[in-house]
Amino acid sequence: MTTSANIYSPSDLADACALVCFGCQPRLRPVGVPRYRDLLQRYRMDGPFRDAADAAADGLDLDVIEAHQTEGLILHPREGSWLSYRLKDHPKLGVTDRLVLGLAHVAIAARVYPTPADLEEQGVKRVSLAEVDDFLRRLTDRLREAAVDADGLTVAHPELQAAWRVYARLPSSRPTATGRLSESSTQRVIREALDWLVEQGMAYRADDLGAGQYRLAHRSSRSVSRSRSTGSRCLRWYRYAVDTGRCTRSTAEAARSSARQRRALPKCSGRRRGPCWKQPRVNTA
Repeated sequence: MTTSANIYSPSDLADACALVCFGCQPRLRPVGVPRYRDLLQRYRMDGPFRDAADAAADGLDLDVIEAHQTEGLILHPREGSWLSYRLKDHPKLGVTDRLVLGLAHVAIAARVYPTPADLEEQGVKRVSLAEVDDFLRRLTDRLREAAVDADGLTVAHPELQAAWRVYARLPSSRPTATGRLSESSTQRVIREALDWLVEQGMAYRADDLGAGQYRLAHRSSRSVSRSRSTGSRCLRWYRYAVDTGRCTRSTAEAARSSARQRRALPKCSGRRRGPCWKQPRVNTA
């Protein structure tokens, strides 16, 4: 047993590492593995043992997010960690495919968890291929209205603008002769993103609700919440997608109308003109 001086026995260290090993299998649930369930309960109740497990995770560049009674030990790799998922490591994806797949991941998070309150809700979240695709199509339309053009409007995130332009060119769904979604369709890309979440224990297929339906697990909200606390590009895209999703078409129309009126004013020599119209920057603080 652990002493008051936090000197761990080999058995303690083996148990701590075993718990982290269980946590590295995100689809594994404690209810079906008695040892996992016991170690998780020990982690929740035994402070010194919790410190040992946290140290074991720390050595693997992992942060312990939560010890959930149902979903187990929820771990999150640090940014840049050798365990972190990077789209550029995907062996079958080209540059364009990675761009659209990354956008699909961001859209799923922005659609399901648009506010901090949504991240804290314990209820089951549901999402479908068509729902995410429609969400992205509407964002694409709104971004196109606010893009840099003859009206003089500017874009806050050019890299996101490039991703949406690629997305807008792809068909929503195009079934093949076998009934599957075409490789060039956006819903196929969204399905790949959601299926990856299933593999990571963050989602479940909900075939009982219909084709292309998914349920998101508590683990998913913890992962998105963790990503929100970083300053990564993914976070900036997420916040921009959320904010753009709340915009209305009337807002874009008003901005364009104001820009036209400004250009119609005569230029005054020797005087500085007012600042050009810009799309409001998203606060990433």
